[in-house]
Amino acid sequence: CNDGSALYLGTRTAVLVLSMRARVISIYLASRGPSGVVFALRPTAFATRPRPTRPRSSTRTRTCFPSSTLHPSHTISTRLLTSSSSEGNGCPLPFETLPYRGAEVRLQPRQGNHNDDQFLKKLQGALDYWTENEYTSAWLHIPSSRAGLVELLTPTTVDETGSGSKNNASSLLRELSFDLHHVNTTESTIVLKKWLRPNSEDKVPPFATHQVGCAGFVLSDDNEILLVREWSGPPSNRTPTKQWKLPGGLLDAGESFEEAACREVVEETGVQSEFESVLAFWHRHGLVFGKSDFYFVCLLRPTSKEIDIDPVEVSAAKWMPLEQFLTTQDHPLIHHVLEKAYELGKDDEGNLDVALEKIRNSNGRIHPTVEMIEGDVQFGHRREPFLTYTGSVATT
Repeated sequence: CNDGSALYLGTRTAVLVLSMRARVISIYLASRGPSGVVFALRPTAFATRPRPTRPRSSTRTRTCFPSSTLHPSHTISTRLLTSSSSEGNGCPLPFETLPYRGAEVRLQPRQGNHNDDQFLKKLQGALDYWTENEYTSAWLHIPSSRAGLVELLTPTTVDETGSGSKNNASSLLRELSFDLHHVNTTESTIVLKKWLRPNSEDKVPPFATHQVGCAGFVLSDDNEILLVREWSGPPSNRTPTKQWKLPGGLLDAGESFEEAACREVVEETGVQSEFESVLAFWHRHGLVFGKSDFYFVCLLRPTSKEIDIDPVEVSAAKWMPLEQFLTTQDHPLIHHVLEKAYELGKDDEGNLDVALEKIRNSNGRIHPTVEMIEGDVQFGHRREPFLTYTGSVATT
């Protein structure tokens, strides 16, 4: 998943779970290659609705901050996923070394008459080289224009007579047999994988299991929250949904929570905002194509309150006083955030002034009692620091 188009939790993934009164203390985000954990992003196949394509005005940019102010790891190059540059040293094919001793080969698109037989002979020598040098896995990125190689290299079902569905498959092709791992729609490549340690368990996980999204909990200095209504029904006869919700959506490839939350808010409502922290997230299963979902709620501070909705994505947007939301609305996620992060619940309806006063800061804006703040984790000197979100008991 070198393009960062999705997330999977796989081999050598360490999860440190620290709990204090059932509150998550830390979230660790990283990007790695096919044999590790890849943190997520917007797989276009999982999107529930198309992105709007109408032009944006100059005041509605996709990124809320100048590029110079962004964290260094917000723009992740796919080359950062490799642990060393291209290697030769006796290998017939040029390749990159991935984390956990993976060998990655990227084929060029077909130009003229590519000699696939010559490539297969080099691949056989490369597999011998990688095995002798204790690599764990081999990865081929095959352009769609050379998809015939996929048919040659992937295994086939053997019938009762012992012959494969590909007649008289050569012993060479049987030795070169790879597994189909995933399709990279960003680069129009088909990615094959081969485990190189036959006497040990294949530790490479299957392709993406999760999609990741985020919502903007945009809270103004006068304690109003920004809410939107979506559309229901077919485009020719659509009606506004009844429930008010937070603006949000799926992350684009390479985006941080900060970038994605601010982008989704400005796309749907036109409101520019600044990222402050992560308030909550859910983890649910059983979505389309059997995938799972992470959805993070990010606290944002608006830099203006002027609303300019995208009518393709939302039917309406408004600022609603917090007291009004608590007494008139029933959105379960927003109520969960208010109860767990702000200690405000429906039980406080008769005494909201007292409850709000306890969590106001010196400027009058309410402050969460617990949140996950952004920080860095640095591994070595060559890598960019990884964004890490750690629980913090807030002070007003």
